[in-house]
Amino acid sequence: MHLVLMLLVIGALVAGAYLVMTRANELFCVSIRDGRCLVIRGNVPPKLWRELLTVVTQAKIRRGTIRAVKSGGAARLVTAGIDPGLEQRLRNSLGSAGLSTMKLGSSKQSGGSRNIGQLLGLTWLAWFLTRR
Repeated sequence: MHLVLMLLVIGALVAGAYLVMTRANELFCVSIRDGRCLVIRGNVPPKLWRELLTVVTQAKIRRGTIRAVKSGGAARLVTAGIDPGLEQRLRNSLGSAGLSTMKLGSSKQSGGSRNIGQLLGLTWLAWFLTRR
Protein backbone atom coordinates (compact mmCIF):
# COMPACT_ATOMS: atom_id res chain seq x y z
CA MET A 1 0.00 0.00 0.00
CA HIS A 2 2.83 2.40 0.85
CA LEU A 3 4.56 1.59 -2.42
CA VAL A 4 1.46 2.51 -4.44
CA LEU A 5 1.09 5.79 -2.55
CA MET A 6 4.76 6.59 -3.05
CA LEU A 7 4.50 5.87 -6.80
CA LEU A 8 1.44 8.15 -7.05
CA VAL A 9 3.28 10.97 -5.27
CA ILE A 10 6.34 10.56 -7.51
CA GLY A 11 4.09 10.50 -10.59
CA ALA A 12 2.34 13.70 -9.48
CA LEU A 13 5.69 15.42 -8.88
CA VAL A 14 6.99 14.38 -12.30
CA ALA A 15 3.78 15.59 -13.98
CA GLY A 16 3.99 18.91 -12.13
CA ALA A 17 7.63 19.38 -13.09
CA TYR A 18 6.79 18.61 -16.72
CA LEU A 19 4.03 21.26 -16.74
CA VAL A 20 6.32 23.87 -15.20
CA MET A 21 9.10 23.14 -17.69
CA THR A 22 6.86 23.20 -20.76
CA ARG A 23 5.23 26.49 -19.72
CA ALA A 24 8.39 28.24 -18.54
CA ASN A 25 8.93 30.05 -21.85
CA GLU A 26 5.23 30.63 -22.62
CA LEU A 27 4.14 34.27 -22.95
CA PHE A 28 0.43 33.58 -23.37
CA CYS A 29 -2.08 30.90 -24.31
CA VAL A 30 -5.45 31.66 -25.90
CA SER A 31 -8.12 29.01 -26.36
CA ILE A 32 -10.76 29.28 -29.10
CA ARG A 33 -14.16 27.62 -28.76
CA ASP A 34 -17.19 28.27 -30.96
CA GLY A 35 -15.72 31.47 -32.38
CA ARG A 36 -14.92 32.93 -28.92
CA CYS A 37 -11.46 33.59 -27.48
CA LEU A 38 -10.40 33.11 -23.88
CA VAL A 39 -6.98 33.93 -22.42
CA ILE A 40 -5.90 30.89 -20.43
CA ARG A 41 -2.42 32.00 -19.38
CA GLY A 42 -0.34 35.16 -19.71
CA ASN A 43 -1.21 38.56 -21.15
CA VAL A 44 -2.00 39.45 -24.75
CA PRO A 45 -1.04 42.94 -26.01
CA PRO A 46 -4.12 45.01 -27.01
CA LYS A 47 -3.19 45.30 -30.71
CA LEU A 48 -2.61 41.55 -31.02
CA TRP A 49 -5.81 40.78 -29.07
CA ARG A 50 -7.88 42.89 -31.51
CA GLU A 51 -6.26 41.15 -34.49
CA LEU A 52 -6.86 37.77 -32.90
CA LEU A 53 -10.55 38.53 -32.33
CA THR A 54 -10.89 39.77 -35.91
CA VAL A 55 -9.27 36.67 -37.40
CA VAL A 56 -11.30 34.26 -35.27
CA THR A 57 -14.58 36.05 -36.01
CA GLN A 58 -14.00 36.41 -39.76
CA ALA A 59 -12.71 32.86 -40.23
CA LYS A 60 -15.39 31.38 -37.95
CA ILE A 61 -12.85 29.17 -36.19
CA ARG A 62 -14.66 26.55 -34.12
CA ARG A 63 -11.80 25.22 -31.98
CA GLY A 64 -8.11 25.96 -31.63
CA THR A 65 -5.25 27.13 -29.48
CA ILE A 66 -2.82 29.99 -29.99
CA ARG A 67 0.33 30.22 -27.86
CA ALA A 68 3.25 32.62 -27.92
CA VAL A 69 6.56 31.29 -26.61
CA LYS A 70 9.98 32.86 -26.16
CA SER A 71 12.48 31.38 -28.55
CA GLY A 72 15.95 32.79 -29.14
CA GLY A 73 15.12 36.27 -27.84
CA ALA A 74 11.95 36.59 -29.91
CA ALA A 75 8.32 35.59 -29.63
CA ARG A 76 7.22 32.60 -31.71
CA LEU A 77 3.63 31.57 -32.45
CA VAL A 78 2.50 27.99 -31.88
CA THR A 79 -1.01 27.08 -33.01
CA ALA A 80 -3.34 24.11 -33.13
CA GLY A 81 -6.53 23.98 -35.20
CA ILE A 82 -5.72 27.15 -37.17
CA ASP A 83 -5.53 27.35 -40.97
CA PRO A 84 -1.94 28.02 -42.21
CA GLY A 85 -2.98 31.25 -43.98
CA LEU A 86 -4.59 32.60 -40.81
CA GLU A 87 -1.60 31.43 -38.80
CA GLN A 88 0.69 33.53 -41.01
CA ARG A 89 -1.53 36.58 -40.51
CA LEU A 90 -1.28 36.10 -36.75
CA ARG A 91 2.50 35.62 -36.99
CA ASN A 92 2.76 38.95 -38.77
CA SER A 93 0.77 40.62 -36.00
CA LEU A 94 2.92 38.93 -33.36
CA GLY A 95 6.09 40.15 -35.07
CA SER A 96 4.85 43.73 -35.15
CA ALA A 97 3.93 43.57 -31.44
CA GLY A 98 7.44 42.55 -30.34
CA LEU A 99 8.64 40.57 -27.33
CA SER A 100 8.79 43.53 -24.93
CA THR A 101 5.10 44.25 -25.57
CA MET A 102 4.28 40.62 -24.79
CA LYS A 103 5.89 40.88 -21.38
CA LEU A 104 4.11 44.16 -20.61
CA GLY A 105 0.76 43.24 -22.16
CA SER A 106 -2.42 43.78 -20.20
CA SER A 107 -5.19 41.25 -19.67
CA LYS A 108 -7.90 43.93 -19.28
CA GLN A 109 -8.72 43.91 -22.99
CA SER A 110 -8.75 40.13 -23.09
CA GLY A 111 -11.45 39.33 -20.60
CA GLY A 112 -10.86 41.45 -17.48
CA SER A 113 -10.90 39.50 -14.24
CA ARG A 114 -9.94 35.86 -14.51
CA ASN A 115 -11.71 32.81 -13.14
CA ILE A 116 -9.97 30.06 -11.17
CA GLY A 117 -9.49 27.95 -14.34
CA GLN A 118 -7.57 30.78 -15.99
CA LEU A 119 -5.51 31.43 -12.87
CA LEU A 120 -4.57 27.75 -12.70
CA GLY A 121 -4.01 27.56 -16.48
CA LEU A 122 -6.58 24.77 -16.96
CA THR A 123 -8.39 25.24 -20.26
CA TRP A 124 -11.35 22.93 -19.60
CA LEU A 125 -12.03 24.51 -16.20
CA ALA A 126 -11.66 28.05 -17.56
CA TRP A 127 -14.27 27.41 -20.28
CA PHE A 128 -16.57 25.60 -17.85
CA LEU A 129 -16.54 28.54 -15.44
CA THR A 130 -16.91 31.09 -18.25
CA ARG A 131 -20.20 29.56 -19.40
CA ARG A 132 -21.83 30.04 -15.99
